[in-house]
Amino acid sequence: MDFEPFRDGVFVDSELGTTPKELPIVYIENIPHNIESGKRPKGGATLKGIPSIGAENIKGLGYYDYSKTKYIPKEYAQTIKKGKINGYELLIYKDGGKPGYFIPNFSIFGEGFPFREMYINEHVFILDLMDNGYNAFAYFYMHTPYIMNQFNSNGGKAAIPGINTKDVECLPIYSKESPYVKRFGEIVLPFIKTILSNSLENARLAKMRDTLLPKLMSGKLKISEIEI
Repeated sequence: MDFEPFRDGVFVDSELGTTPKELPIVYIENIPHNIESGKRPKGGATLKGIPSIGAENIKGLGYYDYSKTKYIPKEYAQTIKKGKINGYELLIYKDGGKPGYFIPNFSIFGEGFPFREMYINEHVFILDLMDNGYNAFAYFYMHTPYIMNQFNSNGGKAAIPGINTKDVECLPIYSKESPYVKRFGEIVLPFIKTILSNSLENARLAKMRDTLLPKLMSGKLKISEIEI
């Protein structure tokens, strides 16, 4: 879709409508950002090493399926310069699915969830807007119908559904200089931190359950012997 220029400091678009001056709109390509994807070594993933996050685990905030985890060798991870997840970047499902059918998914990792050290593979984008609060805002903004339709339209055109860097960078987004956007980030960021921390704790408890349950079932560990 073509966007008309700003008019007297106000952004005007036939579908988005007119935005107030307190909510200026910019394009991602025109603001500080970093977007990159990762890769895996020749021969693919390994059974152990450093977690390599694929599109199958970009399912939303606080979600991660540990049974689908794949790895890259530690030595290989130390040689690659892109694709490391530091925390609170926006993770975007990049490609995959059925021909003509593309539904993007997004996530944010952090607080050690799902891992302390991890990298993305070539099917995932990291988008960092250089501000955790702004990244948090972008996570919810990307779920709006307008942006989802943009991704659906662009991603479904290829024989192998997917989006490229330009598809992300050409998107309009409310400026982080807006007091409303700043306030949104300030309010939401602590909630995201709590979700990620709780998700990590849930994963630890699940691992503990899976470790203890076989011993309980076999009688090797008895509840009556546990002191509280």
